[in-house]
Amino acid sequence: MNTHPHLAVLAGETLTTALNGRGIASESLGIVAGQPHATELPGDVVLIDLSCANAQSLLESYALRRPDVAMVVIGNDLQADAVRTLFRFPVSDILSSDSNISDILATLEDVSARRNQANAPSPVNAGGECWVLTGAVGGAGVTTLAIEMAFSVLRSAPARRIALVDLNLTDGTTAAFLDGQKKLDVAALCADPERIDETLVRAYSWEHPKGIFLMAAARNPKADLQASEAGILKLLDVTCSAFEHVIVDLPRHRTPWSDAIVSAADEAFVLSELTVPSLHSAADLCRDIDGLRGGPSTRLVLNRMFAKRSHRNAFPVDKAERAIHRQIDHSVRSDWESARMAVNLGLPIAQVKSRSPLVKDIDDMVEAVRSARDLPLQGAA
Repeated sequence: MNTHPHLAVLAGETLTTALNGRGIASESLGIVAGQPHATELPGDVVLIDLSCANAQSLLESYALRRPDVAMVVIGNDLQADAVRTLFRFPVSDILSSDSNISDILATLEDVSARRNQANAPSPVNAGGECWVLTGAVGGAGVTTLAIEMAFSVLRSAPARRIALVDLNLTDGTTAAFLDGQKKLDVAALCADPERIDETLVRAYSWEHPKGIFLMAAARNPKADLQASEAGILKLLDVTCSAFEHVIVDLPRHRTPWSDAIVSAADEAFVLSELTVPSLHSAADLCRDIDGLRGGPSTRLVLNRMFAKRSHRNAFPVDKAERAIHRQIDHSVRSDWESARMAVNLGLPIAQVKSRSPLVKDIDDMVEAVRSARDLPLQGAA
């Protein structure tokens, strides 16, 4: 019996003793029942006896703060609130109060296996290229670069289908930048990840007049906690199957599902400005992501660079590299006026100013990355 070793249990003394007697490593939730903090709700597989005190409140706390767990509840004549809460977990099961220990162990093993299968981090690169962008500090310009990168890929390979996915679920602005529609339903896709297919991905997408397909969600301050790793990964899996190239605008703050995305993406970019605090934050974040990806593959990008004649009081890039003990892979010059006009018109910057230095630097970066990855350019099949 290979029941998941990280089992959290809220149950009576008889069942707890029986589990311990079978050599099941578990942690009692009796001391934390009703606690609101996710860090105090341990376990990847959770067993809750609904007859225990505070069981319903604990179930709701998990649904809000740890929706990625596999949830098993024991009880007869479940209330509607409990049933609705169970629907929010990607993997769950219900046992009757008279279930024997063998039935309980078999169910725990089953939900554990289903959870591990659902959370496997491999699907992000199942088909098309997946590039992920995130910022070292707030306001690093990730959304602008993600948009411009998507259009740059489209220019370099115009016959290809390009998707832009905004995973800033709480307050993403990609749709506003492109004057687009927010059609992504996070609650629905995470409630039942197995439903997600190419038809649903198309329904979640809005097509920009210039040919980019955008997936973005309406503002929801609680969305990061409500989203599940299984749901987000399945969304990207199917999106990569439906599109040849996927650009992901990832939030700067860590979420329960962001590590799985950056570890499985084909390319990961960290954006920084040429300031000491931003550079050190970027170097730290690159090292973190390198650890997730199993090697030094994260690309560090300096954004909003100015012409050298404007660098009177700034320090050069080579000095910055020595300070952070890391190579800076790409740099993108600032073009504030063109970027402002493009946002106001809902267009890529190249449509506003084709000779923008920002556009040229992004085109050069995209070409360099695509060439390094031996991807087709100029519309080649």
